[in-house]
Amino acid sequence: MADPDPHQMVTCPYNKSHQLEHYRFHMHLQKCRKQYPNCPKQTCPFDATHIINDVELDYHVTVCPKRAIFDHQRFDFGDSYTPPVEVQPIPKLPAAHIEENWDDEPSTSYKPDPKKKGSHIITKVKGATPSERRKARMDGVKSYKPPEPENQ
Repeated sequence: MADPDPHQMVTCPYNKSHQLEHYRFHMHLQKCRKQYPNCPKQTCPFDATHIINDVELDYHVTVCPKRAIFDHQRFDFGDSYTPPVEVQPIPKLPAAHIEENWDDEPSTSYKPDPKKKGSHIITKVKGATPSERRKARMDGVKSYKPPEPENQ
């Protein structure tokens, strides 16, 4: 069974005067379920948009069109033959000898030198008063030079 058109109009099972498009149906059901807490209806275990009266639920579960999808995944009906596949053993490769060990190498973390920054970078001053930050930003804007394009 194909899914309905997203813009197809459907009727709310809780209130027949509610007409809405199918793509909004699941959101509307959540809201309407809260408005009608004592309504004798149950949700289908195969499709959350199927809201059924309590007395009809057992029958609906046996004939629900979405049940076929569940049954097909759960049971093998024997209509599809798959031949056995021979498992090929994984060949053993010789262990690679690697002399490089990053744990033994000395490492230094990157510490940028603020004096070597380019003229196209405007730094933010921390720990200054708002007027000092504004002055530093204006000085950076005045000395700003866009980066030169790289030759290709």
